Amino acid sequence: MEAINRGEIKALLSCCFNPLVSLPDAKFTQEALEKLEFFGVVDFFMSETAHHADVVLAGSLQEEEEGIGCTNEGRVIHIQKAVDPPGNAKGDSWIYCELAKRLGKGKYFPYASTKDIYEELREASRGGLADYFGITYEKIDKNMGIFWPCPTLDHPGTPRLFEDGRSFHPDGKHHFVVTEWRESGDPVSVDFPVYLTTGRVVSQYLSGTQTRRIGALLDQYPNPRLEIHPRLAEQYQIKDGDWVTITSRRSEITLQAMVVKTIRPDTVFIPYHWAGNRSANRLTHRTLDPRSKIPEFKVSACQLKKAEGPPEWGLASNGNGTELRKGKG
Repeated sequence: MEAINRGEIKALLSCCFNPLVSLPDAKFTQEALEKLEFFGVVDFFMSETAHHADVVLAGSLQEEEEGIGCTNEGRVIHIQKAVDPPGNAKGDSWIYCELAKRLGKGKYFPYASTKDIYEELREASRGGLADYFGITYEKIDKNMGIFWPCPTLDHPGTPRLFEDGRSFHPDGKHHFVVTEWRESGDPVSVDFPVYLTTGRVVSQYLSGTQTRRIGALLDQYPNPRLEIHPRLAEQYQIKDGDWVTITSRRSEITLQAMVVKTIRPDTVFIPYHWAGNRSANRLTHRTLDPRSKIPEFKVSACQLKKAEGPPEWGLASNGNGTELRKGKG
């Protein structure tokens, strides 16, 4: 987004990514997307970001395309296609190969199947840290998955890294990397005295593109809440269920308070799965960790003020923040 904003990137094709919700400083993200000369999106739902696209191509869910994936434990698995994409939607791999063909670059994407794509990955990863070369379709299916690295066809895979006492470093040892403490890119101050941290709730997932469409999950957690410790709530005369305006150096949103003892007295928490006037990332800042380049989502500075009543979107609720849906009164 920084490069787009500077004019260095002029076109973008985005797949199943909703940066207007998931990236920090949502206003900056929106401004960057609007600067693009062309913006294309491949997704299976019209996310908030997709509404800014010039072209939206209907892609596929995991269950609608066969291919290879990897679990968090490092097990390479074979995902079988269960159903066809609905209507005119297409498999993602077909979309990219067809785009290459129509742009005159089809010779670089000569894949007849997802298996062909995986065969190239096997060769491309050969000799690397995550070596897939010895992991074939047949080997995966026979063993219910194979753990990387697996450098040769007769290698059994590596369920536990470093069990042999080695490491990824040439000297065979594990190295500590010393990181010096530094001040947040958005420090608390007299005007913004409260720490804001963001994260997830169990009933919603990532930017909520899928889970905010499921009634049973919305019933569990229909809107973001401001989690606040009783001592901090007392300081601002905030009670459970009160509407509170949270303001950072970038923007403000108004949410209902949830007074809990599971948070520090100097910190408030907002889940980030919602968009627009309910977006926690309207408040966060774009400071990046110098090594990982991950934004500083967990530390922002804010101020709190008890609101006189609900915001406009809150007026369309049943009084406790639960959105009214057709068929529910």
